[in-house]
Order: sequence, then C-alpha cells, then structure tokens
Amino acid sequence: MLSADLSPKERKVWANKLEIWQREIDDYGIDEVFVAAQDAALRGWDDPGLQQVLQGNVSENDSWDGEAPEVTIARLHILKRRERLQEYLHLARAEGQHEAYVAMLVRVGRTQEAAAYGRAHLETAQEALTLASALYDQGEREQGLHIAEEGLLLQGPKTDLAKWLRDEAAMMGERTRALTAAEVAFREELNLANYLRVAEIAGEQWPERRADLLEYARHTKSYTPQGQVDVFLYEGLIDDAIAAVEPRATHTLVARVVDAAMQSHPEWVIKVCRQQAEPFMDEGKAQYYSAAAKWLARARTAYRNMGREEEWQTYLSELLARHRLKRKLVPMLVLQP
Repeated sequence: MLSADLSPKERKVWANKLEIWQREIDDYGIDEVFVAAQDAALRGWDDPGLQQVLQGNVSENDSWDGEAPEVTIARLHILKRRERLQEYLHLARAEGQHEAYVAMLVRVGRTQEAAAYGRAHLETAQEALTLASALYDQGEREQGLHIAEEGLLLQGPKTDLAKWLRDEAAMMGERTRALTAAEVAFREELNLANYLRVAEIAGEQWPERRADLLEYARHTKSYTPQGQVDVFLYEGLIDDAIAAVEPRATHTLVARVVDAAMQSHPEWVIKVCRQQAEPFMDEGKAQYYSAAAKWLARARTAYRNMGREEEWQTYLSELLARHRLKRKLVPMLVLQP
C-alpha cells in the first residue's frame, strides 16, 4: 500500500477491499491480519498529521496519535530505500522507534547525538547492541564498547550483546571488559563454548573465575541441562553431572552421564539404567524394547565392574520370568549374557 503510487480514490478502494477480506477471515478466528494494511491505505502519505511528523513539526511532547508499529516500520523501510533520511529520523523519533533512530543517526554521521540519545532512551540490551555495533563500525570503537557495557544493565536477553562485547573487547586488548562480558554470556547462555571462552580470556584469573562459574552452574536448574552436563563432564565432575540430570533429563543426556560414570559410580549407573529400562519393558511397547536392551547392557557392565556377576544373573532371570510372554523382548534379554 505504501510503496505503490496510489491516488486517494484508489487507496479508498483498497481499504474497502481489505475490510471485506478481514471480515471474511474473522469468521475463522483470524484477527487483524489486514488491519495494518487497511490503516496504511487510508492514510497513505498525505495524512496531515503524518506530514507534520515527517517535517519534524511534532515533538515528543506533542499529541501525535501515532499508528500501528508495523505501519511505521514499513514507512521507515520505504523512506530508507528512497534516501529520505531526515524524514526517516523525524518519524522514528516521533514513533519511539529508538533502535531505528539511533542507527540512522550513526549512519548520517551524528554519532555523538546517537550515543547521547541512546543513553537516555534505549531500554533493552538488543537496542544497545544495535547502537554499539553501529558506532563501532563507524570507527567510534570506544564509544561503542561503552554503550555495550551500559547495555548489559538493561532489560531483555543479553546473550548477543554480551558475546559481541566479549569478542570485540578481546580483539582490542580490553581484557577486563572482555572478561566481564564473557561471564555475562556464560550466565545468559550456559554452555561449554562460553565456559571455555571465559577460560581463554581470564588467563591467570581462571582458577577464581572457574570456581565462580562452576558454582553458578551447580545452582542453575533446568529441564534441559545440556550446558551444565557438558561443563561438568569436561571438568571430570561426575557427581555434579549426576546431580544435573536428576530427577529428570532426556534419555540421551542421561546416557552420556551414565557412560562417563561407569567406572567411578557403578552403583548409580545400575540404579539409573534399571529405572530407564524397566518402564519400556513393563509398558509392553515393542518399539521401545531395543532402547531397554541398551540400558540393560550398560547395567550389565556396571554389575560386572563391581564384581557382582551373580546379582546380574539373578536380575536377568527375574526379567525373563516377568516378561516371558513378550516374544519380541525375550530374545533381546537372552542376548544379555
């Protein structure tokens, strides 16, 4: 609607058509799909209020009633494409599109103004990243790093900002900044890669930092503790890896810890493998029998590592007696000598 050069009459025709389409899909519970397009058709570019905004005659304190964010974003894309950059700035500021506004300020060379406005108006870490990276790319590297540091205190997900600051600061030799950002990245996205990046940057400070990060990992509970398990297994901390997968984790993750704990924690391995295998067999679902057999193979290894062969054979006999009527399962159990 906004890209086409339509007359007021043509725009009115389109607005009516969009209204009809919206009523038709309302019957299917699909709300407001065409509302933004209809608004764009009705207003076009010659709306008096909009014209005041584009000319910069509406301040933040004036009574511009605004429009749907998706309409504003579409207008900004078009203004940028047409190189109408001053109008872009006026609209972005009036509509509170802070991220777009500061990025355009940097593009047109008003970097100090962008930094000052950003400190006063940016609310999220993602917005700070947009400004920081734009400043950095324009050669204002110190200013960009400073904005990024401040952005770590803002709301919203901080992973992307922390990684950006970590890597750019490290490249510039700003180790203190890089280390702080690296630790934020680890806490925001707990995984082995971020853990090793802290180790790489920390240097002689690593023993102290390592202890802090491991303590954080121990006290972070997650239904998908992939990151914790990766870190603990890398460090050889089997007890911590076991704690991370209890009371529940994916079968795949538990299997990794079981394999790592086979020599050091065979008693735990036996308990867990039986807990994993027995429901598969008891439910009588043939598609899970092979998975049960794999768990039993691990349990058998653990029994033998402890010198408890007789106990394993007793358990296996009990399983064969209990499931003797399950013709697909019994051969798999027999293959567990």
